Amino acid sequence: MSDKWKAGPEVQEQINNLIGNAHPHLVDIMDDIVVIFKEKCSRKGGRPILGKTSKAPAILSVLGDHTYAFVIELGADCWNNLNEEQRLALLDHQLCFIGGEEDEKTCEMKYFLTTPDVFYFSEEVERNGSWREDIMPDGEPEVDEGSDAPLLDPID
Repeated sequence: MSDKWKAGPEVQEQINNLIGNAHPHLVDIMDDIVVIFKEKCSRKGGRPILGKTSKAPAILSVLGDHTYAFVIELGADCWNNLNEEQRLALLDHQLCFIGGEEDEKTCEMKYFLTTPDVFYFSEEVERNGSWREDIMPDGEPEVDEGSDAPLLDPID
């Protein structure tokens, strides 16, 4: 058995349903997202990495009859231990890594990999809550345009 293989049509159907229900920006490329399995999931710090989303390497279009844009790679050993709800959640999570925006000049969709907007350790959340959600990259807290909430002055 090969170390990696393409997922069956039932997984692609799940991907298509998720795109239709939660990721409409990916509708144009739903057939250009391929799911592959590898025998064992990777591990980091002893914890399993259930999946990885990446841009498809150009060599795939040379070797195959289809040009893929993105590859979702899943560990079959971990996948087999998930129930149906967890499998859908994992696929949904992996699709969240694919962003898309319309180019203002060409009006064409541009697709890219994005990073999660939440990145915490569970013990950090226990101690501090979701403390970073309103902080912008420039260090200023995000304030709604219509808000009359005061900004905090920086500590000197």
